[in-house]
Amino acid sequence: MWSERETIEVFHLLFLRAFGARVGKDLYALKGGCNLRFFHKSIRYSQDMDLDIRTMSMQTLRNNVDRVIEMPSFVQTLRAQGIDVAKISRPKQTQTTQRWKLGLRILGTGANVPTKIEFSRRAAHQGVAHEPVDPELIRRYHLYPVLAQHYNLATALSQKIAALALRSQTQARDIFDLKLLFDAGASATPAERETLTNVPQAIENAMTIGYDEFAGQVIAYLEPEYQAHYGARRVWAALQQEVVKALRALQS
Repeated sequence: MWSERETIEVFHLLFLRAFGARVGKDLYALKGGCNLRFFHKSIRYSQDMDLDIRTMSMQTLRNNVDRVIEMPSFVQTLRAQGIDVAKISRPKQTQTTQRWKLGLRILGTGANVPTKIEFSRRAAHQGVAHEPVDPELIRRYHLYPVLAQHYNLATALSQKIAALALRSQTQARDIFDLKLLFDAGASATPAERETLTNVPQAIENAMTIGYDEFAGQVIAYLEPEYQAHYGARRVWAALQQEVVKALRALQS
């Protein structure tokens, strides 16, 4: 039986594999927290899954997603992992964004956990790779390999800087994720002009997040063995300072 965070992660991985089997690999790209978790060794679980999609009509995408979720083989695979889809809705279906909200039931306990799958048509697919998900995650959940198209480190860094700079409400997870990306060497590739334009606002926003916001928004989503370490105020203060320093270095 998986924890609530693990249940969501298993669902995301199984959906990604089933969706990738239905559509061309060049039509979508995984981004955000799931990209960092599945391909770039992040220790932070992601509540929702975000992808970019292109050259696929609204109705075609809707049909593909609905058929994956309702497919008997997919339902059976989920149940073998102790998961059932209890609820599903489609609250946003526009030309730019298509969103599915799901309630997952953990079989055995009856607990319900929410997640979302969101597709966007706002970005071009640049800096992508078609690769297997981290084998360590696959072994943990006893899954068959999952291959998917996703964004590389440099593009993920640009996306995270934009998120930190442009979100209507600054999120502590963006700062945490930037630390991962900088440590992984994402800044080795020279930043594009658009990214550099976002850096000053990203720095300003990064400095507005205090420890309490970080603790409330991020710590519960970390793998359990890391929660005590990142629960220390001094660790957050150092992480925040290192991210701001790395952002400033992009400007030089």
